[in-house]
Amino acid sequence: MVLVMTIEEAIEIVENLLDRGYLNKVQEIVFRQFWEGKSYAEIASSSDYEVGYVRDTGSKLWQALSRTSGKKVTKNNLHAVLKQQYIATHAAMQTGSILAKEWRQEYQSVPQRSAGGSSGGALPQAQELTAEGVTATQRQDWADAVDVSIFHGRVEELATLKQWIVQDRCRLVALLGMGGIGKTALAVKLAQQVQGEFDYLIWRSLRNAPPLKELLREFIQFLSFDQPTALPETLDGRILRLMECLRSSRCLLVLDNAESILRAGDHIGCYRQGYEGYGQLLRCVAETSHHSCLVLTSREKPIALAAKEVETLPVRSLQLTGLQIAAGREIFKARGDFWASESEWRMLIEHYAGNPLALKIVAVAIRDFFDGNVCKFLELLKQGTLVFDDIRNLLQGQFNRLSALEKEVMYWLAINREPVSLIELLADLVPKVRKSEILAALASLQRRSLIEKTVDGFAQQPVVIEYVVEHPIKRVGAEIATQKIALFNSHTLWDAETSVTGLSETQKATLKALGAVELAVPQDSGTRDTEKQILNLCEPQLSVDWRRSRRRNFQIRGVRYRLSRQGRTEGAEVENMTASD
Repeated sequence: MVLVMTIEEAIEIVENLLDRGYLNKVQEIVFRQFWEGKSYAEIASSSDYEVGYVRDTGSKLWQALSRTSGKKVTKNNLHAVLKQQYIATHAAMQTGSILAKEWRQEYQSVPQRSAGGSSGGALPQAQELTAEGVTATQRQDWADAVDVSIFHGRVEELATLKQWIVQDRCRLVALLGMGGIGKTALAVKLAQQVQGEFDYLIWRSLRNAPPLKELLREFIQFLSFDQPTALPETLDGRILRLMECLRSSRCLLVLDNAESILRAGDHIGCYRQGYEGYGQLLRCVAETSHHSCLVLTSREKPIALAAKEVETLPVRSLQLTGLQIAAGREIFKARGDFWASESEWRMLIEHYAGNPLALKIVAVAIRDFFDGNVCKFLELLKQGTLVFDDIRNLLQGQFNRLSALEKEVMYWLAINREPVSLIELLADLVPKVRKSEILAALASLQRRSLIEKTVDGFAQQPVVIEYVVEHPIKRVGAEIATQKIALFNSHTLWDAETSVTGLSETQKATLKALGAVELAVPQDSGTRDTEKQILNLCEPQLSVDWRRSRRRNFQIRGVRYRLSRQGRTEGAEVENMTASD
């Protein structure tokens, strides 16, 4: 049975508790609107009273209720106190009935939470006995929430999120960021720190994309103390039933890995087929007055959240970036002894953009294979691409979700290596695309946390660059070897404006490979013959201008790698030459 307390029933309980037995006009206005989820400022605006007067009226009302009820009543626990009184009254009316007996058995069988807090499962958060002897509880279900007993940094982020949830009473809060950035751990730590503000806490992972109707069934049953109840068959009905629960009690719902219910490809933030109901749920949570909060984590921002994130609605999102240097060093400290100078620590942590998961993976590698010597690892890092399999898998999961145009943009940003302006990007892309399409792709990549906007243009994190640049290099190498040219017609392996010293070790190795791999080119052929034969593999219908630009890509703006190994040292040799066709 779901016991949902209406506002009229709440007012009746309040008036029975007050010494004089009724609410005056201003008290009733404040109580009604506060019960509906409005802040003091919103109440003052709608009732033509000063904010200070409204706040003072509310404060005095909570103090009066505290004196008569024997419990400390605040604006944060008002719903919980009245709900306990409502349950006790309901049970007393059913004295001697099976229902009353079930209520007593249910509540009295719940064990007291340990001092250290609950670590999982449906455990009570607090426990009190009402005057009638009925045990009322606050409950938590942490499900598969991760252990955050070891947690580094994020002090400012936690302070901001707590402000949004506790003081600003936000209904919907999203933690966004690329994979491995620490969204889940931060959400757990946040929930632990604000759990005392809520009557109920439920944690659920969406990693396996559970159907929304099934998730709503779990929520409603848990919020009803697992009492048998007839649930609506329709999705709309279940969402409405959940909203009743969110209004009658202060609940914290956490949905982790929300990107699992979003569609990959062209439509970032759109829902997978059959999961559109999640958008309806988020809209209801954002738009409907209540005292509860839904927190979600995602690599991408759902459209429903983006549309509601305006100043007039209590909806917020926080884009997570990497850890600061000090917090990054704590990750290494927790995994053993390491040796590095201040500059080496900074270089290492900034290379991986402070990504906690990447730093954990790297820390284990440096400990096991370099005896904790960071300097030796950095020397290896300078010699070429070093993307660990776990990091590669993490990035590949996000890269595979991109649209074709988004992948093109990622390729070109990686090839340039330095920040690129919108105008430069438009000039690079082949075939040409409209500016509006590029802007949409850039915005999408920013929301996916794969690129960053700097004062100099759009850029990628170093580890993302190294991952992305592997793809065109491997494909073009295979295309040249098989003489089946596709990607090489639309992409260069390096930027013609980039000096040789600015090329990555991966790109330099590729240049060397173009002369060393089996290209069906006679060994005594010179550099220019090799260039011509590679160019001849390109599609013949390409324009003369494009073929000339392709040649300039080979020449790298007057600086050429000699591909012939006759009389040369190992590797490619650089010589200056004049660009010509």
